[in-house]
Amino acid sequence: MKIVNLLKGLFIIVLALAVLLWLYGTFNNQPLFVTTAMWMGDALVMIPAYLIPSITGWLVKSPRLQKVVLINVLGGWLLLPWIVAMGMAIKRDDLRTED
Repeated sequence: MKIVNLLKGLFIIVLALAVLLWLYGTFNNQPLFVTTAMWMGDALVMIPAYLIPSITGWLVKSPRLQKVVLINVLGGWLLLPWIVAMGMAIKRDDLRTED
């Protein structure tokens, strides 16, 4: 839980910094600050979206978590590896039937 709290705190700090940069840039006619704030906001949304398979594998305690993270980080920007990583993260091993 320490990692989750650390990530929450980091997210809040970056979000507050983005809002402050946006406000400063808007009211002081500084377009570079506004652009920087917009990039930071995009990163706050896109990085977790990119890592959804890894986050899902961690939350469901997937036995293949290392493989999921490796595929997700190295090839997750492409659609097919992202889908493969997501499939591996949510695959259930306990549903097998023994005949």
